[in-house]
Amino acid sequence: MSQFDPNSKRILIVDDSPTVGMVVKNAVSNVVNLPVDLALSLNAAQLLIAEHPNKYQVAVADLNLPDAKDGEAVDMVLSCGIATIVLTGSLDSDTHERISAKPIVDYVTKQSPGSIAIVQKSVLHTLRNMQCKVIIIEQNPAYRSYLKKILLTQKLEVVEVESAEIALHTIDRMNDISVAITAYELPGMDGIELCMKMRTNYPSTKLAILGITNSSNDFSGVRFFKAGADDIIHKPFLVEELVSRVNTRLDYLDSLRIIQEQANRDYLTKLYNRRYLFEMGNVLFSNAKRSNIKIMIAMLDIDFFKRINDTYGHDVGDMAIVAVAKAISKGFRTSDIVARMGGEEFCIIAINNAAPVETMERIRQYIEAMPIPLNDTESINLTISIGVTTTLFDTMDEMINHADQALYTAKQSGRNQVVLS
Repeated sequence: MSQFDPNSKRILIVDDSPTVGMVVKNAVSNVVNLPVDLALSLNAAQLLIAEHPNKYQVAVADLNLPDAKDGEAVDMVLSCGIATIVLTGSLDSDTHERISAKPIVDYVTKQSPGSIAIVQKSVLHTLRNMQCKVIIIEQNPAYRSYLKKILLTQKLEVVEVESAEIALHTIDRMNDISVAITAYELPGMDGIELCMKMRTNYPSTKLAILGITNSSNDFSGVRFFKAGADDIIHKPFLVEELVSRVNTRLDYLDSLRIIQEQANRDYLTKLYNRRYLFEMGNVLFSNAKRSNIKIMIAMLDIDFFKRINDTYGHDVGDMAIVAVAKAISKGFRTSDIVARMGGEEFCIIAINNAAPVETMERIRQYIEAMPIPLNDTESINLTISIGVTTTLFDTMDEMINHADQALYTAKQSGRNQVVLS
């Protein structure tokens, strides 16, 4: 039975060499959680695309095949709207010109050192870029269109504006732009002043800024850096240079997000940890105090957890904690906070929940009926106790304490129940 949803997106590899094709297919499979298909000819690729219409997000295609000696396989996958990375046996000026004329994502020379790693990275960049927005700030419509065309080949979502004022308004309104590419010469406010204003509200951890200068001797490059730009690029530049610099900035933002995510998550359950709960919980609490939202806080504990550890071992205890964590998460939205407080204890801060006790009761019943598998034939069941409060006390700590007191009451009253403070 396939591990993938039959409706999931796919990756296509097109290469006439079974050996090379399998190496590329396995390498890509190692870095993406998507099905990867291999076609050994243009005809086989056409059949796969017909079998999975509109499913292929990225194709890695050989430039020359026995039944497609002049790049027809590349043209075919491009015509299907598939982001395409070209494999070529060699790269001379004529081949580079042929490839560059096509709206491809990237090209990789098979004989170059680390070519497989380059393919992996290019596939990951393409999939990532489909979720990213870039804004171009340039007053010249023709040059703005030129930049946009380059970025669209990278499958980025591109927003284009002609002035700094419009750029600031657009970035504030959309609030999900990752990279700003700005010219120096702009009507009204120049690119340096724009850069400083963007940095006022958006640090480098949220928005990358790339300044474009007119020449390598132009002092505006220094001014861009001093105004907060992350990188500059000098005209004239190679297409590959712009693409590389944009992807490098996006890689940096990705790295920061991963580090922040790891700092905020519990290592075992992947739920938020105690530190994040108090940090973001206090933000929600402040909003509730201003009557912007209503919040519920629930404390939850696995009943007789020590008995599970003593009877079945700590590995089963960890399995129980993970299973409960997954069950709790299913009952709440991403705007809510579900955290592991430590051990077998969890805390939930939910926003605008109209029926908090009923919500927690459903979760209690679900967990009570949920088996924890010990092996192929045996499983155990467990229960949880829950304390809930919806009263807005003076501090969030007080709300947590009252929910904790309600949890204690649930434990003392026989466990496996929800108690409202």
